Amino acid sequence: MTNPEKPPAIGVRLFLVKALVWLALAYLAGRQIASLPFGFVVFSVLIFAVPVALSGAYSSAVDQTRLLSYYKTSGMAYMLLSGRVIRSILWVIWALVTSFFMLLQFSSYSSLEWVALLFGVPVYWLVHQHSHRFLSVELKKRYVITDFSIVWARWRCPAIMVVIYAGLILAFSSVQNYASLPEALAAKRSGIPEVAGSAVVQVALRLMTFADGIKAYLAGDLKQFGEYLPLLLKVIGGYVVFFNACATFACFVIPSREYRRVFGPVSDDDPPAPLPKNRVALASALITFIVLFVYVPLFAYLENLTRHHPNVIEAIKKVERQAERIDGQLYIVGTGEKLEAARAHALKNLNLARDALEAQIDRAFDQMENNVDRYLDWYYSLMAEYARLAKLMSGEIEGYMERKLYEQLQQGEAFKVVSDAIAAALASHKTVLAEYQQTVKAIMEASRVVLPAGVEAKVVKDMSLNDILSLPTHLDVVAFEGRAAGGAVAAGVSAAIAAKVASKGVFKAAAKALSKMAVSKATAVLGGAATGLVIGSVIPGAGTVVGGILGGIVGGLAIDGALLKLEEVISRAEFRKEILAAIREARVAFKGRLLGAP
Repeated sequence: MTNPEKPPAIGVRLFLVKALVWLALAYLAGRQIASLPFGFVVFSVLIFAVPVALSGAYSSAVDQTRLLSYYKTSGMAYMLLSGRVIRSILWVIWALVTSFFMLLQFSSYSSLEWVALLFGVPVYWLVHQHSHRFLSVELKKRYVITDFSIVWARWRCPAIMVVIYAGLILAFSSVQNYASLPEALAAKRSGIPEVAGSAVVQVALRLMTFADGIKAYLAGDLKQFGEYLPLLLKVIGGYVVFFNACATFACFVIPSREYRRVFGPVSDDDPPAPLPKNRVALASALITFIVLFVYVPLFAYLENLTRHHPNVIEAIKKVERQAERIDGQLYIVGTGEKLEAARAHALKNLNLARDALEAQIDRAFDQMENNVDRYLDWYYSLMAEYARLAKLMSGEIEGYMERKLYEQLQQGEAFKVVSDAIAAALASHKTVLAEYQQTVKAIMEASRVVLPAGVEAKVVKDMSLNDILSLPTHLDVVAFEGRAAGGAVAAGVSAAIAAKVASKGVFKAAAKALSKMAVSKATAVLGGAATGLVIGSVIPGAGTVVGGILGGIVGGLAIDGALLKLEEVISRAEFRKEILAAIREARVAFKGRLLGAP
């Protein structure tokens, strides 16, 4: 059978009264926690821890009841599992510790955070109401429905409140960015007295506000990893407070008679039987003992220990006053890491520009190597052979061959693109370095530490600004600009390669071979004449002369073509190897002069 007719035992009006009273007390206690005497702090923490511990202990009791429903009460397993001491102690410890820090957190709560916490009251009720109605249809036992409802609401409501909190920040506020850590610390400690009424509270507040200040100061840097990352960290930081608030609200919706399960024996009765007087006396004695002889003495011991060791506060202040020194000026700890991160970012961008330029240079030289075969195709043609023969007669053959190699290597104008890439890389280098210098300046200005007179900082790192701003040689924009303007320009690469080939004597050897071949070609006259004789004998009259001329030409062309083809077979591979070697040497030299050592 289902129980759809059983709504939550606590009405909405009673719940709202309890929740709003708790919220008002939380506001007052949070505002006064820093100035309250030690005794009031102990009492306040206890008051706010009780509902959290009760809601947790109730859930533990119901869980144990459901678990032990499987075992006989006379068995050993029942005796071992029926005790709830360990789970209850864990909930008490959680409640006390988190309530203490929750009250400290309330001391620095903004109006927007109080509004978000106020939203938690109706949100918890609606989530609990929805869970209770759904579970009433599915479950039989009323106490199981109650337990499941508060547990579901206790976990779902904080997540919803985190979303609401984030929405309120986006709508009405923003994550504050601070120019320096001292500014962030001052903002987090605004309204908090320098000397608290309790030494433990003073130390805890100092530590908590220091952590909050660092987190707030670093929030601006976190934006580089994601625009909403600082907001996410801020709202997640408030999750524990929201969870404890929801655990407290859970205590307010548990029917009073159900608390018998917390202090009474494990029972599946619904509702549980009233507690016998001896059980009430035992529970009262146990609670009194824990509060008066464990909780209060422990808190008093911590207070006394803190009061007799004022150097704890001084040690915290020293940690806050730790600094890094750059060229004699003090900066907050972490400035060096920020500068290194900025430097790494600049180096990354400079390397990207350098790699892009190097890739363009490689493509240009690859295209030049591809042009070598085009040059050799021209070189081993009859037209080129006769042109070289003509230049041999005029004494200009070496310069002509060098010029033709230059023209062929220039095909495609690959190095015009390289010239444009050099200009783009130079502009990129200047932009990146200008941005890097501005970033360094901004980081150092925001991180500068100014200590009061007579106060000294503990220097944990000493650096030089020159070391910070220095870059590897191959990324030095000044040196790069000088190299680009000092002769390592793309326009002269083809000419330099042609001159390099000429310097190896390749063209001289070719001219010498051509002169020898010209003498040997005299033997072709007989062949040409014989061919002309045959053609002339066929064509009568004046045609005999023309035929002889044609025969001589045809014979000469045939013999020259055969000899040139033979020369190509013998020497083309070696000639190509010489030109490619010159191009590759030029590639290494060009990149070395322009880009510097990697």
